[in-house]
Amino acid sequence: MRKLDFVVPASYDGCKVEHFLRQAQGMSLRVIKDLKKTSYGLTCNGVHTRTIDLVHTGDVVSVVLEDHPQEYLLSALKVPILYEDDDVMVYNKPANMPCHQAKTHQQDTLANVFAAHCAAQGLPLSFRAINRLDRNTTGAVVVAKNAHAAAKLGGKIDKTYLALVCGVFPYRKGVIDAPIGRLADDYINRIVTPNGQFARTGFTLLGQGREYSYLRCHLYTGRTHQIRVHFSWLGYPLAGDDLYGTDSRLLSRQALHCGEVRFRHPVSGQVIEIQAPLHQDMQTALELAEILP
Repeated sequence: MRKLDFVVPASYDGCKVEHFLRQAQGMSLRVIKDLKKTSYGLTCNGVHTRTIDLVHTGDVVSVVLEDHPQEYLLSALKVPILYEDDDVMVYNKPANMPCHQAKTHQQDTLANVFAAHCAAQGLPLSFRAINRLDRNTTGAVVVAKNAHAAAKLGGKIDKTYLALVCGVFPYRKGVIDAPIGRLADDYINRIVTPNGQFARTGFTLLGQGREYSYLRCHLYTGRTHQIRVHFSWLGYPLAGDDLYGTDSRLLSRQALHCGEVRFRHPVSGQVIEIQAPLHQDMQTALELAEILP
């Protein structure tokens, strides 16, 4: 349960509670509807209020966010926590760990890790991953700890990735604009195709070896496998990528890591920047590739 208090400024004097929450606090209509399900979900100056009631300068509008989480098996796996407060968590996800449960992954996902963390603190919270990573992509995953945080963070995480690609990449800096779509009716594989969705990836060359190049990538769009597809299409697939490439000499999974996330905190409004250190397998791959600036 999360309680948030909002003081009404003069600019919202005389407006409806719903208008104040939606316009001033960015609260979604769905969250506001949920607040009305209990007598304590929505109050003004400590007294139950309705969404159509008026607020005035200096009033304190309070919301109580309740969660009804799905039951997950608890995982004993440990994943580094890079940041945590009452509304947001950031994990440094390892390889071979899906974010969500599936038929073949019932107790080894980040959702199971989060459930165990919450159980240890006595917090009944739902797992809401804002930026989901592929099972074998490592790095920063932002998790919202309540529905309000999830609504405000959705689609607003600025992500930077680190990628090790095969070959001596010929460009120092640039942007890849190439639409991405499914390969026929294939559920997993994606390709660059004129009929695909708009996709844009920015990149900066960080270093090179004789056979590999190290890049910083910025996603302007969030298509499935976007970085992997774009660089494979250019002829420089990610090292270790068995779906879009063939070179697995340096590591046994795609050499892709979400190294930084940047977002505006859903409650305080403060800009949060989190760095996620490389995991050991990718660090070793860089050393084997003899990457030089």
